[in-house]
Amino acid sequence: MKKIKLIFISFSLLVMSCKKYNEIANDSGGNMYIYGRLFIQDSVNDNGTIKALAKVIKVSLTYKDNNSEILFTTNSDSSGYFTFLNLKENSEYSILAETKTGSGNFEPLYSVKEDVKLVNSITDITPLLKIDTTKQNGVLYTIKDNLTNGFINDCDVCFFSSQQLAAKDSCEYGLFTMPSNTNGLVFKTNMQPGRYFVLFIKHAGTLLLKSKDTIDITARGLIRKEIRLF
Repeated sequence: MKKIKLIFISFSLLVMSCKKYNEIANDSGGNMYIYGRLFIQDSVNDNGTIKALAKVIKVSLTYKDNNSEILFTTNSDSSGYFTFLNLKENSEYSILAETKTGSGNFEPLYSVKEDVKLVNSITDITPLLKIDTTKQNGVLYTIKDNLTNGFINDCDVCFFSSQQLAAKDSCEYGLFTMPSNTNGLVFKTNMQPGRYFVLFIKHAGTLLLKSKDTIDITARGLIRKEIRLF
């Protein structure tokens, strides 16, 4: 009985493999192609400026309605250009790519999913990678002066698990503290899910600018907020 069951499982796996091979084969013998260039909108390290992606990363092609089934992969060149060849006419695909950029505390994940239908070969597609809000968790703060509307750098951003400790207007008992960068940004990812009480403090000569916030971090999802100091 066990032998018959094992033979049945092996046969099922063989059928599934043949089906997968045939599906891919049906999309690998055409004369259509996709030629494009990846761009990135770096909202953490470059003020959201859109630029060509100047690095080599993996680019994948899937069926539009089944992104878990990778059909083909290729690498972009160092200027972001990529190509998929021998594709079937009128097939619908999704182009997928992701990469991290920046360094240290400012290295978020960026990703793109762009759907295409090959009526004709595509020679000018420009998928745009944006900050990924589904595969990473955490918070991205933009900190501004309420009076001048300018970005505030070197603002101490202190995270607490207790509202009472955050009310002391001191980072001494915080879980961790991060300074804002020159663009007024603070980015923290890979956080433990839960509620955080956040204190913002900036010493400007004899002035003390501050603000407070409360955030609920989940296992997946990126919170983006603007904070104004008074």
